[in-house]
Amino acid sequence: MKYLLAFALLASFTQLSYSQEIHWNHQLLETTDGKKVSRWEEPASFNLPWVSVVKIKKKEGLFTVTIGEDVNTEGNDSTYVAYVNNPIKAKYDQIATFKSIPEEDSKKVDSLQGQHVEVAEVRIKKEVGIIVRYGDDYELSYLDSKHLFQLVNWKKNSGIHVPVMIDNKWGIYDWYQQRFLFECEYTSVDDLPKTTIPNGFNAYSAEIFMAFNKLKRWEDIDVIDLDNGNGDGIFLAQSKATDKFGMYQYIDKDNIIEAVPMKYDSLYYFSWNGNFTAVFNEGKVGVYLSYWTYEKEAKESVPCIYEDYKTFNREEDNTKLLAVQKNGKWGWVDWLTGEEKSKFIYNSTDDLPYPHYKQNYWFDE
Repeated sequence: MKYLLAFALLASFTQLSYSQEIHWNHQLLETTDGKKVSRWEEPASFNLPWVSVVKIKKKEGLFTVTIGEDVNTEGNDSTYVAYVNNPIKAKYDQIATFKSIPEEDSKKVDSLQGQHVEVAEVRIKKEVGIIVRYGDDYELSYLDSKHLFQLVNWKKNSGIHVPVMIDNKWGIYDWYQQRFLFECEYTSVDDLPKTTIPNGFNAYSAEIFMAFNKLKRWEDIDVIDLDNGNGDGIFLAQSKATDKFGMYQYIDKDNIIEAVPMKYDSLYYFSWNGNFTAVFNEGKVGVYLSYWTYEKEAKESVPCIYEDYKTFNREEDNTKLLAVQKNGKWGWVDWLTGEEKSKFIYNSTDDLPYPHYKQNYWFDE
C-alpha cells in the first residue's frame, strides 16, 4: 500500500507538471501587464520552463515561465506562475511556432554541436524576421531578430544560412549570427553565390567570393571551392559565363593570385609542395605546372588529350614520373615539357618499360 501511494503521488506530480492550468493566464497577464495570452508551449523536459506568447499593447512577445507547486495542509497540490523571463520583447504583430532545424544542418556549426535548434518567423506588418531557440534538456537560449525581410526561403536553408529577399533582391542570411553573409543584391535565388564546401559558406569564404568579383580582373564567378586542407587561401572558382574552373590564392581583398586560369571543366588541388596537378577538359586529362614553384613559367605543360594518368616515384633518385593513357594504351610523358617518352603500346602501367629517361624539374637544367 505504501508503494502504491508513492506511485500515485508521482503520477499526480507528473500530470501537474505537464498540464497547463487556467489560472496561469491570469497570473501571467498580471505579471507582464499583458492583454492576452496567445498560446502556451509545454517544455520538452522537466528541467525547462514553459513558454508563452503574450500580447501586450497589440504586440506579441515571448516569455519563459517557471511553474511553482504548493502542497497545502490537506495534501492537495496547487500550481502557480513563480518566475517569468522575457527573452523576446513584445514588438511583433505575430510570433509563429518554432520549427526544428534538421540535425545535419546544425552539425555544420561547431558551437551548435549536440544542441537542438529551432527557428520561428516573426512579423511586423508585411515583413518577416527570424528568432532562434537552441540548447538541450537543461537550458535554452534565445536570439531575437535583427533584420526584417520580404521573404525567407526555408526550402533552400543550408546549415545556418538561408536565402532572404529585400526590395525584390535576394541575399544569404546567417540566422544564427543574425547578419548578412551576402547582401540582397541578386535577382533570383538561382543567382546567389554557391559553394562546393561541405559545410557551406563561412565568413572567410564569403569574403573571398566577394573580393574576387569586386576586383574585376577575371570573369565573374558564381561557385567557389576553398581548399580547407591547406588553409592558405587557395581556392577553385567557376566562371559564371563559361562554367570553367580555375585556381586562385586569396592574400587579401586587393590581392588575389591566379595559379590556373578559368578554362577547365575541373582540376585538382596541388599536393603539398607539388610541382604539377591534373586538369580536365571534355573528359581528357592534362597537367598544369604549379605557380608557387614556377611562377611566371607555370603553364599547361601536358595538353588535355589523355584518358587517364598515374604518378610514380623512381626509387633510385626519388624522381616524380608521369604515366598517361592514350587510346587505351599507357606510356611515359615528361610532365615538365609534355614530351612523350615511350610508345603507347602497353595495356597497363605494370607493363610499362623502366623509365630510363631524365625527368627535369627546371626548364634550364
